[in-house]
Amino acid sequence: MAKKPKIAIIGRPNVGKSTLFNRLAGKRTSIVDQLEGVTRDRIYASAEWLSKEFDIIDTGGFVSSDEDIFNKKIKEQISQALAECDGLIFLVDGKEGLNPNDQFLSKLVRKSGKKSVLAVNKCDVPSHSERINAFFDLGLEKPTPISALNGSGIGDVLDILLDEFDFSNIENDLKEDYSISIVGMPNVGKSSLLNAIIQKDQAIVSDIAGTTRDSIDSIIKWHGKNVKIVDTAGLRKKSKVDDDIEFYSSLRAMDSLIRSNIVLLVVDVEKGFTKQEKSIAKEVIKKGKRMVILVNKWDLTSEKDISADLYKENMYNEFKDLQHYPIIFVSALTKRRISNILEKTWEVFKKQNEKLSTKKLNEWLEKSVRNYPPPAAQGKSIKIKFVEQVQYSPPIFALFSNYPKLISIQYLRYLHNQLRDSFDLKGITIKFSLRKG
Repeated sequence: MAKKPKIAIIGRPNVGKSTLFNRLAGKRTSIVDQLEGVTRDRIYASAEWLSKEFDIIDTGGFVSSDEDIFNKKIKEQISQALAECDGLIFLVDGKEGLNPNDQFLSKLVRKSGKKSVLAVNKCDVPSHSERINAFFDLGLEKPTPISALNGSGIGDVLDILLDEFDFSNIENDLKEDYSISIVGMPNVGKSSLLNAIIQKDQAIVSDIAGTTRDSIDSIIKWHGKNVKIVDTAGLRKKSKVDDDIEFYSSLRAMDSLIRSNIVLLVVDVEKGFTKQEKSIAKEVIKKGKRMVILVNKWDLTSEKDISADLYKENMYNEFKDLQHYPIIFVSALTKRRISNILEKTWEVFKKQNEKLSTKKLNEWLEKSVRNYPPPAAQGKSIKIKFVEQVQYSPPIFALFSNYPKLISIQYLRYLHNQLRDSFDLKGITIKFSLRKG
């Protein structure tokens, strides 16, 4: 079976690559903004044209100078995209005209030997088609006028690119068995952990906070299972999100969190579990997601007298609910316990694949209530008569009582802990639904 062809989109900053990518993907996968250099990593999506399925790769904007620390790394990302793609769209800005960076890129296009189309963007109306004339100087095939904004001319580009590929024997997309999102504050090592897990540099790694702007999907094969891992932008307090790009990155990160089966919350060992991490953990639990906590950069403690057990206790003191979720001490730099991450996420994912037996749940309830009956409230004697699991993910347990509104939060916390002690629910967020009955 042949694989779907991959089409890379390359160009200098702010020529409309992400707008074109989103139009081809049919959704806003890459963040679009007037500021240059918004896309820094390779972003992937699936697309279709006239029943022909293919993959597209969005890349960072090429700048020949290395004044910005990211430019060199973006060039590496572009080179890797050129190496893995089967065809490419070289996008230029018809409104601004020819640019020295376009000249540099044209050399890379020729050197790649890949099937390519020189697409002149921002030709939004027919009268703009003359904007292609300046780009004949690049010495490539005849430029094609397009508008990523309104879609005109894009079909012509795809017709040229896809004409040489055989789509009669294309294998289907990999279907993930489960998905993981990596979340945390900026600069805690999320991208480094992603690269350590998938064992290739797809996400740019840097010591500057906010390097990852988009949420990046990677599907890897692990013990015969397809695992989708999403590296997300760093989540800050809303008051500290200081530009539109970071705001939309945070929205994209939250969307990835909601769509994933398991959340990996990354904590920097030196910064510790702060109020910000607590806010993120609360949001994960509020969304009902399964969670594993990764304390990253553990290698920095090698010369310090720091105990993992004591570190955990300090985290529990900050947020007691953490005791219900696995904590792994890892190092993306030295690869310490990296192999444990997928093992633990799979272990957590496998739990609760079926509803708990109603009979066993009510045996648990009877024992728990006998050991500690619910305290009376407002002169009313409270009885909890029956429990049943009514939802699988997240697990929701309906408690039927004569006075459900009078059951105290403290008593619910007791039942919550008793339920976790009686059944193997480590890493799983559980909720109660109080009902009259």
